[in-house]
Amino acid sequence: MSRPPASVQPHLRFVYNTTARIDDHVHIGGYLAAADPELVRRQGFTHILKLFPDDAGYPGGYHRHPGVEYLVIAAEDAPEYPLDRHFAGCLAFIQGAIRSRGVVLVHCHAGVSRSASIVLLHLMINSGLPLTEAWSHLQAVRPFVRPNPGFWKLLEAVHKRASLFRREGLAPARPSLFQQPGPPPSPALP
Repeated sequence: MSRPPASVQPHLRFVYNTTARIDDHVHIGGYLAAADPELVRRQGFTHILKLFPDDAGYPGGYHRHPGVEYLVIAAEDAPEYPLDRHFAGCLAFIQGAIRSRGVVLVHCHAGVSRSASIVLLHLMINSGLPLTEAWSHLQAVRPFVRPNPGFWKLLEAVHKRASLFRREGLAPARPSLFQQPGPPPSPALP
């Protein structure tokens, strides 16, 4: 796996130290943004999903903010890497954050390939968007995203299965994960 440069070139720094809001509960960004305590506090991140191995050799490589829940996936940004083996865990982490009314920052090194793939997965599964709509939304908020070709194929496979499940009535057209929970139902009176 290639490591990011120890010192980021000034013209590329914005890729690594920025975030973009996907929805009320999910943001995407780079590793320098995730390591910035002021940014994490200001954005209200309660959860961070990190998609590269811990490595104390560079900023954010092994950083933890107090009070923030973490999921670290040691994923490689390589077309042959089986990112789909982490899909269920990533979705469960994001769904848990949403249900607790938290805010998740999904990040890899640059917020371009690995994190973009997981955010697209979130938009397809948790929001019920087709891959093309999810892609348009993601590009609108972070134009330089580009999942690698292997990750894109994995996302296309998810899209096909999700579409089939929705057509057959095995999954809702739009999941209810984002609906605000109402009061508990009143007990039935005799």
